[in-house]
Amino acid sequence: MPLYQYVCEDCGAKKEVLQAFGDPSPSCLQCLSEMTRKICATNFSLKGAGWAKDNYGLKNTKNEK
Repeated sequence: MPLYQYVCEDCGAKKEVLQAFGDPSPSCLQCLSEMTRKICATNFSLKGAGWAKDNYGLKNTKNEK
């Protein structure tokens, strides 16, 4: 499950929650209003000789029978 960051639009409180994508937004512990999911940076990166480097999907299929 991914880690999401939430912010309260009313009081500015922030919270990190480990939850599934479809789970409901948490309530703010300070003012009890619903929090909004925040877009933040991720540590995802593609490394190595992946499909983009070897043109996967662009292979010439004319010679195959």
